[in-house]
Amino acid sequence: MCERVLYVFPWTRARRYGALLEKIRGKLDERIHNHTLAEEYRIINEQIVKSQGFDVDFSKLRYLFDFQPAFLDDSDSDTGRDFFRKLSAEAIEIYNEREGTSFEFVEVEKANIYLNSGEVFFITFVAKDSWNQTKVFQAKVIHVFCREIVHSFCRLKPNQPVTCVDEESIAKKEPISKEASITRKEKKAWYD
Repeated sequence: MCERVLYVFPWTRARRYGALLEKIRGKLDERIHNHTLAEEYRIINEQIVKSQGFDVDFSKLRYLFDFQPAFLDDSDSDTGRDFFRKLSAEAIEIYNEREGTSFEFVEVEKANIYLNSGEVFFITFVAKDSWNQTKVFQAKVIHVFCREIVHSFCRLKPNQPVTCVDEESIAKKEPISKEASITRKEKKAWYD
């Protein structure tokens, strides 16, 4: 993961970015944090590195960085829910081809945007398998200005609980009989 916050928008432009800051973090009087700029760089970069850009708590920050949340329900067609729905559907299609699976896109949960010589999108979305079991996926998509969009990767979100599709039928199966089971000692004796 090479993305890290590099730029902070100065407070001298606060009026210009005030609406965006309020949208990200809430009203000024609701902020309880009073971090220095250096502390905020450390906080946001730790979160970016730990989550690889997917899980960042922007409410802990007072400054506006070049790494921001996407507002999915805005009317902006370039970074709205429909845009990320399209990117997520493409990402899961590529994942299915590569992994031999058949997941189907369900919905976008959230997205973060890293602004540099283009945009890097960190999209978290839900997809379902052929048994209607949902899984959370993460996709990193790069859009260099004036060029095509590149899907960097798509993966299952790490550390998800694993569920068995048919737990009841497995629980009802008969245990292996003593006669049919082989102990480690017996197995080892075969190879000695």
